[in-house]
Amino acid sequence: MLKQRWDKLASAMEASHVSGVALMPGPNMFYLTGLSMGLSERPTLLVVGREGTVSLIMPQLERQKGEAVADCLQRQGVQARFHVYSYTDEAGPHKAFEEAFHGKTGTWALEYTALRMLEYSLMKAVLGEFAWVDAGEIMKGLRVVKDTGELEAMQEAARLADMGAGIARNLLTPGKRATEIALEIEWKLRQEGADRVYMSLATGPDTAIPHAGTSSRVIESGDLAWLDLCVNVRGYWSDITRTYAIGGIPEELRRIYEIVLEAQERARLNAKPGMTGAQVDALAREVIAGHGYGHRFIHRTGHGLGLEIHEEPYIVATNHRPLPAGSTFTIEPGIYIPGKGGVRIEDDVVLTGEGARSLTQYPRNLLDM
Repeated sequence: MLKQRWDKLASAMEASHVSGVALMPGPNMFYLTGLSMGLSERPTLLVVGREGTVSLIMPQLERQKGEAVADCLQRQGVQARFHVYSYTDEAGPHKAFEEAFHGKTGTWALEYTALRMLEYSLMKAVLGEFAWVDAGEIMKGLRVVKDTGELEAMQEAARLADMGAGIARNLLTPGKRATEIALEIEWKLRQEGADRVYMSLATGPDTAIPHAGTSSRVIESGDLAWLDLCVNVRGYWSDITRTYAIGGIPEELRRIYEIVLEAQERARLNAKPGMTGAQVDALAREVIAGHGYGHRFIHRTGHGLGLEIHEEPYIVATNHRPLPAGSTFTIEPGIYIPGKGGVRIEDDVVLTGEGARSLTQYPRNLLDM
């Protein structure tokens, strides 16, 4: 799989007429190397030259990881000349950057949302003033269609997300606090094999805030609650939202729940390859607007999902690019009534030749718990 990714990268660099790509620790580096590293004051950079060189700039204490990556890629048939340029804390990274970028010129693809001034200034010290473009345009073309291994990891992450939604349903009762419930959900999912867990569990009036976080209030009968849960397995994410009715809820909240469920089902069941993100967004938005709540649907219908919780493709009115088979994204319409409550229902889907297959499966209609 890694060789195929590197072959596609080489073609993309050729088509983009860039001299190379410089990638920070994060999803893109992981996608190409399997190397998972965090950011620190010690810079690490993957430098891929169009002429066939691959350099890893990294601290001396991490050098063994870089050498293992080079060995792995060579064993998998990646045709490139590999170098690891490491540096000590005493010497600092300047010489390593000089060695990695020596003699290189032209336009470089940099990660617009990830590259720091630290790495940029070290590159500039070697290259002088240089032209650059956003590497995101190159990398999203590689990552948007998921391969078999990626989908297997995402399916397992979705299974755990479904489990978390079920745990929440059993624990959401009057007198409890969402903060306590969230801790129990995370503990159980980690026992089941989740590598990372992020969530918000909002209750009562807090549910009217799309990014409310986890509520600290005591749950009351008549509350709405929603769980927005992200689970990571082997680097890949799931992202589910389920809204729960705790006891009898006011009629307006019941009505918006039914509208959101209708909108979500229309988009989820009718999305297919070749449609644009704007068209899928419209499937959900038209339902909500038709019931008079268009002004209460205050975010896009969905976002791409994979190595990042938010990535391409975005299911939004401004995305007019066709969605390819193999792309994965969320469908999550919502209605939010300030001071009263809000409803969001979210599933993860992969586009196939037959339409959208839902990776998350937990029951969606939870009005009567």
